[in-house]
Amino acid sequence: MMEIKCTQCGAGVEISEESGFIVCPYCDSRLYIESDRTVRHFYLKPEVKPGEVAGVISRELFKQELKGEVSVVSVEPVFIPFWLIHLKQGEMRFPAAELANPELKDCAIPAGKLLPYEPELERKCKVEMPALSLEDLKQKPAMKETADSIERADLIHLPFYRVAYQYGGESFQAMVDAGQGKFYAERLPRGLSHEKDRYFLGLFAVLSLVFLLEAFFIPGFWFVLLAYAATGALAWYLVGKALEQKGY
Repeated sequence: MMEIKCTQCGAGVEISEESGFIVCPYCDSRLYIESDRTVRHFYLKPEVKPGEVAGVISRELFKQELKGEVSVVSVEPVFIPFWLIHLKQGEMRFPAAELANPELKDCAIPAGKLLPYEPELERKCKVEMPALSLEDLKQKPAMKETADSIERADLIHLPFYRVAYQYGGESFQAMVDAGQGKFYAERLPRGLSHEKDRYFLGLFAVLSLVFLLEAFFIPGFWFVLLAYAATGALAWYLVGKALEQKGY
């Protein structure tokens, strides 16, 4: 057994060598054992339910002009750890584990909604343990510059969903911030604008070929102009119908 000091109330707390997450018996603070010290340990309660994930993805895809149906294959809740470093002026946050998507490092940490960490979470869903220690974090260039202004460090587990979904017959992976309802994905389905560009490029190629063949096989300048006019009018009508059917 060894004794450490609670970072919240300053009381001495006895722990065993196997301890990882503990509760101070004097102030009920949830603590995380980091080397030979303790840091306060919090988590954020999910606001987005698993059944709402499809709606989150659909709204994000809609912004990309993707209006098709999203079919969610699997939703896995996971809590990912972050370091929240309190400075004399301001705060800094760093991921404490490897992130599946680099953009997750910019996720928000709403301090007013943080709750003391509950070990029961580990029995309900996946909770990733910190891979980056506080001591290793302090060796980062950004931290070395502010070492003298650090007041305290908190370990915070934020809720996410690892999602597998299908759109347009293709499979995709994504992360959904269960606290803020934000969508993160390295690869998105092909946007409507890309489909439109591809469609019009193909149409331009076909019409160019038709006009070239008409100019080559139809004798006489005026006959070629009439053929161009007829082809253009027919193409305008057919393209209009095609765009209407495709929803462009």
